[in-house]
Amino acid sequence: MVKQRILLVSLVGFLIFALLLGGKVIYQKEWVDVSIMQQSQQIPGVISAKVIKIKGVKELDVATNKMTNLRQASLSLQKLDVTLPIRFLDQNNDDLKIILGQMQFALQEGLALGDFTGMEQKVRIQAENAGIQLELQIDSDALYVVLNQGDAQLVEVIERDGNVNYLPTVKQ
Repeated sequence: MVKQRILLVSLVGFLIFALLLGGKVIYQKEWVDVSIMQQSQQIPGVISAKVIKIKGVKELDVATNKMTNLRQASLSLQKLDVTLPIRFLDQNNDDLKIILGQMQFALQEGLALGDFTGMEQKVRIQAENAGIQLELQIDSDALYVVLNQGDAQLVEVIERDGNVNYLPTVKQ
């Protein structure tokens, strides 16, 4: 009789635990993630945003198309869920990746030395020589780089304070 009671109490406890865990998963998938997706579509240049899990770590993947104000979009996305790192999915090409790689020297030097005017002049000249349109913005948290070439666009956020709010951009 005692063994049956212990078994019954254990079974009921396990079922309650399973229901609570299942409820948490459903709440996350049906309300929180859907809310993030709906709110992100109101941000200019953002096609969609979704929470994904890679190797046990969650991130917010944001698909972009013709982003015009990366700084404002980034700040709006951070307000949606500040606990997740953001990864932009853009429509870059090899030329844009190469020129961004070449610009890294001037960008990092400007950030390290605080010479933002000199940095902007150097990267603008590099972009013009390559026939690429450059949009560069900066605030106290990050440097926002948008490179456009025809239909291709590369967006990159380079953080200034060493936080990991943004992950490297990848192609859609």
